[in-house]
Amino acid sequence: MALHAPSARYLATHKTSSGITLAQGAMPSCSAAASVLQEARDTPAAKPPCESARTSAFHSHVPAMSKARPAPQPLRAAPTTGAMPAMRRYEVSALGKNGDIVQSGHVAPATPLFESAFSAFARGTLLTTTEGLCAIEDLLPGMQIETAEFGARPVLWIGSMTILPDATTEDPDQTRVTRIMADTFGMGRPMADVLAGPGARMLHRPAALRELQGKGARSGQVFTPVADFEDGMNAIRITPPRPVTVYHLCLDRHASIKVSGLDMESFHPGLGLEQRIGPNTLSVFLSLFPHIRSLDDFGPLAYPRASLATLESLTAA
Repeated sequence: MALHAPSARYLATHKTSSGITLAQGAMPSCSAAASVLQEARDTPAAKPPCESARTSAFHSHVPAMSKARPAPQPLRAAPTTGAMPAMRRYEVSALGKNGDIVQSGHVAPATPLFESAFSAFARGTLLTTTEGLCAIEDLLPGMQIETAEFGARPVLWIGSMTILPDATTEDPDQTRVTRIMADTFGMGRPMADVLAGPGARMLHRPAALRELQGKGARSGQVFTPVADFEDGMNAIRITPPRPVTVYHLCLDRHASIKVSGLDMESFHPGLGLEQRIGPNTLSVFLSLFPHIRSLDDFGPLAYPRASLATLESLTAA
């Protein structure tokens, strides 16, 4: 059975040992999530030993309290603090080592990095499996899904979350979805309207690379965010009027999968992620993938990634 547990952005009310407040009864990963919040604070100078910080669900800054000094000393600027990122709930269904399906809920930062791993396909999206078409919400770990490069591959992980149209987010595009009308890219591509989330990418061959005829990076095909194809007529970006459950999935290797006649990307965090985030954030991120021990376990990208703007600049050149 697919997971449709509600997820929402919220600040929590349980104080951890690090002084960060999190949700009462949160999952075990919350302690690591607290470290991510601490890491997110922009504090250029270390706090004095006597300084204390109080964090509230209703305040986004940590007030600094100075210690009285017995003798006059040069004044120092109080350390600045950044806003504490919002948290949200993510649902995970993964294939266990013994073949069982392991389900879990996680509380983690509501940032584009985390949300992109859960927000490719809206509820009702049809995927091609070895047993025929299957709605994404009915897909289960262990099922075989058709790929364009490697034939049928097993689904190892399915993540889901809920897009809340009125949520406060650092990137407003994270609350929008893209509707692709039937036959937009040719007959049966897609077979029916597709509602894609902000984490969806589509495989295509841009004009600037059509002379390439190899495989993988040499094939001339690239993964481009679905949102980039917005034209206001056949591909329309909308803010949904009500919450929408969205999903993403991992296979045993990165590939393109058939989604209502379109070649779409299975999840991969991308290359060089460890250089863009801190170790605490990385630890929390990897905890969402029970089948993964390190970023290397995601394997190589099947095709390069490029935005439509980048590809158009190549054509112009």
